[in-house]
Amino acid sequence: MAGFFMLQSSLCRTLKPRFAPQRFTSFFCSTSCSLNSSSQSQASSLNQTRDSNSGNIPEPARRAHRHRVYGLLRSIDNRILAKGPDNVGAYIHDKISVAKFHNVYRSTMFNRLIHFLLERDLFKLAISVYKRMLQEQFLPTRDISLRITAMTEVVDDMANAFDTIRNADLSASGNTVSVMVTAYLRSGEMNAAENWLKKYESDCMEQGVAPDAAPYAGILEILQEIQPENSDAVHATLYRMRSEGVTPDIAVFNALIRSSLARREYTEAFGLYHAIMTNRSDSLLPSDLTFKKLFHASRFLGHKHSRKYKRPNNAVSPRQLFRDMVQCHLLRTGNVPLAHSNIVSVSCIHLALRTFMALDDYPAVLMTLRAFRQFGFQPNLQTYLIVITSLILRIKQDLGCFRRAGQYRFADFVLHMKPREPPDIDVVERRIQRGEPVVELSGPASVGSETVAHLLALWEPTSSSRSETAPAGRKRSSTPSIPTVDMLMGATPISPSQELSLAPLVRLLRKMTLINLFTKGAGSNREGWDWKKAVGPIFLGAKQEMWHDFEPLPKSVTKRKQRGPIGAHRGLLPFQASRVRRMVKNQTLQSMQGRTTSSRTSRISE
Repeated sequence: MAGFFMLQSSLCRTLKPRFAPQRFTSFFCSTSCSLNSSSQSQASSLNQTRDSNSGNIPEPARRAHRHRVYGLLRSIDNRILAKGPDNVGAYIHDKISVAKFHNVYRSTMFNRLIHFLLERDLFKLAISVYKRMLQEQFLPTRDISLRITAMTEVVDDMANAFDTIRNADLSASGNTVSVMVTAYLRSGEMNAAENWLKKYESDCMEQGVAPDAAPYAGILEILQEIQPENSDAVHATLYRMRSEGVTPDIAVFNALIRSSLARREYTEAFGLYHAIMTNRSDSLLPSDLTFKKLFHASRFLGHKHSRKYKRPNNAVSPRQLFRDMVQCHLLRTGNVPLAHSNIVSVSCIHLALRTFMALDDYPAVLMTLRAFRQFGFQPNLQTYLIVITSLILRIKQDLGCFRRAGQYRFADFVLHMKPREPPDIDVVERRIQRGEPVVELSGPASVGSETVAHLLALWEPTSSSRSETAPAGRKRSSTPSIPTVDMLMGATPISPSQELSLAPLVRLLRKMTLINLFTKGAGSNREGWDWKKAVGPIFLGAKQEMWHDFEPLPKSVTKRKQRGPIGAHRGLLPFQASRVRRMVKNQTLQSMQGRTTSSRTSRISE
């Protein structure tokens, strides 16, 4: 039990008690979410039909049908953002009507749409689409069926749903209890949720085992959604976990970090992260959700223009967060970078890119781009958009500010630098003084397609430097493509399976790093300065800080184990989670039928 009490003491030091401990039912808040009932007579139609036979359809046509499914979900996503979740029901059912969506992948559309709605907590809409799917005699996937059934049972018959398991042993069904408890909480049935949890705790006591952390992690997540400012409820849940002998896992820590960040208690959030890293082991490691939450907080806490939020003394720098992510991934995978884990994902790498771009830390951005090759991922259009959009916003912000005589801004150097010439501060400074920009803008702060085209031209290699592309990675047998202005502006679609090259982004960011040095050195005595040599130690320092003690695999191994392109099989929808997290979720739902979840983080051994 030594590990358990060490972890509990870390939690107690981080989360300061501000209340007297109380029981579970005294602090839950009721939600207004209610679910429509679903007739059980529809269950007989689940095994009747699937998608239409597409075996005789040519590959281009099948690809077009699949892209129509992605397009439908994107349009619904945009509609929700524009109109809100309460006014999209009629729109969704109109868009998925047979007349408007005649598609051989109609069953796939139903499954992905229901999953999409469940991820956004749109339960009424999810159940209505599920009922329509059954009426059209399509078969839902197993996890969708389990999740919908769990929620509809809550509304259909509260008493009977619990009576059916009174004589069952729930001690080995932590994930099942978690699904049922969270479903009852979402529907406002606090007594029913309490009954399930009490039954689970009682069965665990009879079997002489400690309860799993999954139900309590689910409770903490629901509390954050219902009333994130209610810290007393969070502490009451932790007190109950301690009294029941529950060892917190990473899901509990993630819920607590999310709750702390929602209350803007950043000292507490980073304290929880330090508790994880102090007690980290094979069974307790931060996940990609942990790093994404803290990267998001670091993005505005560390920004030079941030005055609203004070950076806490225990805050971890974004570079240190990235280094911890790399080290934890190697610990999880046994020092095999290309192995799968729930720590490194494309979405986490992208959020790290957003953070470093927001902080104007271009050397760190370059080191982050190395993660695609080292971990076997492929960059996609979103990777380019993060970098280009951040640069555009910085240029627009600079142009909107007043420039005093003799003052040099980042945007001035960017717009006065020619694409195919080696960067030279003296040359660019003379162009600024003479008013000779390379790009002509329509207004003082107007930034449009011409600026995007100029940035794309800046990433072309210069004739005098071939070594500039060296950090981009090794040459491959296939020829990766480079996005055009129309692709970045959304005018021309890009194939999800198209491999993109990182070399242009590397060249562009090296020039942006030089421009940052130019901005600091403009107007001062620069005699004897070698700007290219000055950049070398900057990149080396970033590498040592973010990739310390990392030994990359040989080139042949990296080539052989390279993962497939992102989105080749699942599209480029921004709301879809990483492949590893989806796999863990599916295995968790399968455990409701008695299967053990193999990829979930196990409890710390006593």
